[in-house]
Amino acid sequence: MNLSKFHSSTHSAALGFYRQSLKRIKNNVFVTTSLYNGTPHGKQRMEISSSPFLDAKKALYLVIVGAFFFTNCGTDVPENTDIVSSATDSGSDDSEDSRTISGTAPTSTDGSLTVVLLEPRTSQQFSAPDEPVQMDQLGMEFLPPVLLATVGQPVHFHNGEDILHNVRVYNIDTKETAFNISTPIGGTYEHYFDTAGTYRVACDIHPQMGASVVIAATPYATVAERNGRFTLDNISPGQYTATIQAGPDRLQRSVTIAADTTELDLTDN
Repeated sequence: MNLSKFHSSTHSAALGFYRQSLKRIKNNVFVTTSLYNGTPHGKQRMEISSSPFLDAKKALYLVIVGAFFFTNCGTDVPENTDIVSSATDSGSDDSEDSRTISGTAPTSTDGSLTVVLLEPRTSQQFSAPDEPVQMDQLGMEFLPPVLLATVGQPVHFHNGEDILHNVRVYNIDTKETAFNISTPIGGTYEHYFDTAGTYRVACDIHPQMGASVVIAATPYATVAERNGRFTLDNISPGQYTATIQAGPDRLQRSVTIAADTTELDLTDN
């Protein structure tokens, strides 16, 4: 048998098999589509922590697959390196005019953190990030107390302690419940919000627990420090509407980012 021909013909097949194996391990979750309060809320899933025995089986399986891949396919994949380099170079041109903006926003009267959002005046399309953000239930608290996400981005609610909780999330303006689910010990619930807004997060079992999730229609959003200082990255020159949520107060400002703008003061009336 010609081993060099075998090496060449199996390279792409083994690479695909290895990646699919990693994907199957990562996505070992229970997928559900449920109804809450009679309203469907789209794609959702609940992940339950596996036993040590299953974790060991997965690890062994991954080692075997990895050994097969590196034995038969080597470690050099020049084609992929070229693709990554090309994508990196093309991405640098898109952000040539963007910069980091620092600023000061009003602080809340009740001690809550302030959220700052910049939304372009001209209509723009933004892709939702694939990377999930996560809110933990830990030490009888929701952490972080304010979580930012964009419309369509996966949001995880994880129970990181050995106590049963539930997660009830509702829009603070419409009072409509987005979902109300139990979170078993070690469980993670995934939800995709399809409407921008501020959502209250509560645990009915432990009423002292509370937090907020701010779903933005723009990627230009941040949580300010306690003193109101904030930074926003990748801001291009243009006209924007700034929305400042400081506790129960919500303010809006018209903002112009000029070619030399690096600082914003959103505290002025």
